Amino acid sequence: IHNGTVAFVNTGCKVIAITANHVYEKYLKDKRDNADLKCQFGNVTVEPERYAIAADANLDVSTFDLPLVLATATGVTTHNAATWPPAKLHESELIVLGGYPGNRRSENRHTVNPDFVSFISRVGQSSDDHVAIHLNMPESRWPQGERLEGSPDLGGISGGPVFRIRSEPLETIEFAGIIYESNQMYELVFMRHAFYIQADGTLRQ
Repeated sequence: IHNGTVAFVNTGCKVIAITANHVYEKYLKDKRDNADLKCQFGNVTVEPERYAIAADANLDVSTFDLPLVLATATGVTTHNAATWPPAKLHESELIVLGGYPGNRRSENRHTVNPDFVSFISRVGQSSDDHVAIHLNMPESRWPQGERLEGSPDLGGISGGPVFRIRSEPLETIEFAGIIYESNQMYELVFMRHAFYIQADGTLRQ
């Protein structure tokens, strides 16, 4: 009914699922309106409210503690960081971010087929509160190869992961935060530092 993204992360303490709080709240509202509504993480139908750890409307982050067997069954890639909590991102750091924008979703009789869309950019602005990233959309392409026209709506990438790209000692990507908003007009994406997520999935205030 609505679109959103969830990321799985191994904090060194447990595997948790993370999304934007407004994505979770929208799901809860939709479920109140339609008792038959189902939520799917990867390959598995999930009732995320059964596994909720913490939710914060100000941070716009929600976390979930899925049993390991359920998390494994989803088929979703679990990400990590060198240490937990990951260090906050700084201006000009190279990052990669991604999610499932609703305008790339296609449906047929039995399945929903979303595109995972990713961007590489540099951090434009970083504060203790959030990070802002400018996307160069005119030079970007959808997964099928066509150019992005205008400034397309990326609604649905909220909850998507953001990674810092490290080149030393090896080239790696390292989980750094969660997307909570995109601004179509200014081609901006805003993310929350993973620093605010504690190893047990609770949130710093």
